[in-house]
Parts: sequence; C-alpha cells; structure tokens
Amino acid sequence: MFKQVKSQNLSEMVVKQIIELIEAEELKPGDKLPPENIFADELGVSRGILREALTILQFQGFISRKPKDGTYIRELGDYKKANQSITESLKDATYMDLIEVREALELRTVELAIERARDEEIIKIKDYLNSINIDDKNYNIMDYNFHLKIAELSKNILLINFIDNYYGLIEELGEKSNKKAERKQEIIDEHKSLINAIYSRNVKMAKEALTYHLRKVREIISKNDITKGGNNE
Repeated sequence: MFKQVKSQNLSEMVVKQIIELIEAEELKPGDKLPPENIFADELGVSRGILREALTILQFQGFISRKPKDGTYIRELGDYKKANQSITESLKDATYMDLIEVREALELRTVELAIERARDEEIIKIKDYLNSINIDDKNYNIMDYNFHLKIAELSKNILLINFIDNYYGLIEELGEKSNKKAERKQEIIDEHKSLINAIYSRNVKMAKEALTYHLRKVREIISKNDITKGGNNE
C-alpha cells in the first residue's frame, strides 16, 4: 500500500501520501500505522523524516499517537466536531483565560515529568531543541512538538491529549504573538531553561522557568492588545 518516497522534501511527501490514502479510504479511522522502524523502511525514508511527517499529521488532526501503543488514524468527523465544541465553549474566553489554564495544567505536567521521565527521554528533547531553526517555515509546529514532548514525559494520557487536541488554540495565539525572530529565539532559550531544569530534577527551577515563559506570553498579549480567543479575534 505504501510507496517509497523520492523527493527533496521527504516529510511533506510522506504527509501527502498518507492524506491521499485516508481520502481514498485505504486508511480508515482506527487503523493502526506500522511501527516507526518498519514504516520508515516501507516508505524508504529515515525515522527522523517519518517522525517529522507524523508530527505534521498529528498537528493537522489526521492521526493520534498513543504512548506505548502506537499511531492511529483519527475519526475526522469526531475530531472536527470536538474542535467546534471547544471553540463554541471558549467563544467568550480571552487569551489570558487560556494562559491560566495552560499554567495550571503544565505546572502539574512538569512535576510529573520530573518524577517519571528517563534521562534518555529528556536528552532527546534537549537535542531536539538544539536542532530547531527559527527561520524554518514549520517553526510553529516545532514549538507545538516541544510542548507535546514535555506532556509525553508526564506519562499522563489526559495531559498529553490536552496538548494534542487543544494546541490549535495555543498555536493561534503563537502566530499572533511570536512573529519576530528575536522572540522566537527567546522562546527556544526559555524552553531550554525548562528542559534543563527537568533534566536536573529541580521542581522549583522548572516551575519558575515555565512561569517565566508564560509571563512573557502575557506581556506580549497585553502589549499588542490581543484579547479574545475562540471566534472573537
């Protein structure tokens, strides 16, 4: 079913092929994709390229990645319905409300990550941050991917799903507030401070790093008068 990919932009070609298979109903909701090592061989790409493609597909809502289980094709109708419900419920919410929800959930996520993550898992995220290019057109997806990776360290499926399913709202904010290259680099530096604190198993330092990061987001919201979430941009 899968064809080997031959292109300079391999990850986008992988994304395109999987979406085409979904649209042709060769891949159906609930179908489980092959393990990464097997899947990468079938496509003729590296596991790094495959992971990049899967991150894009997950960001777009086509797949769901379950820790210690696998990657599944999502029910797109249910996915769209869920997102409409979220938008409707947040139609009167402000971005400040969203930041407060993030802070409450992500502070707990950090605690669990420090308790449960293995050193090698944290090191992979440190390496990932070092590989990010702020000029990459997929920068916002990579920012999302960092938050998802932190959630995965918690081993808590609900916290993971919060980032996975609701990041569209956070991403919308990011597109409005993180346009400047200087701010993009600051965000990477703030993320590095957070992951270094997690690696050091320093709960106090990790919480301070996360709180500082979200405070900077609040400052940008206030400075640029970015007030409404949901349908009230």
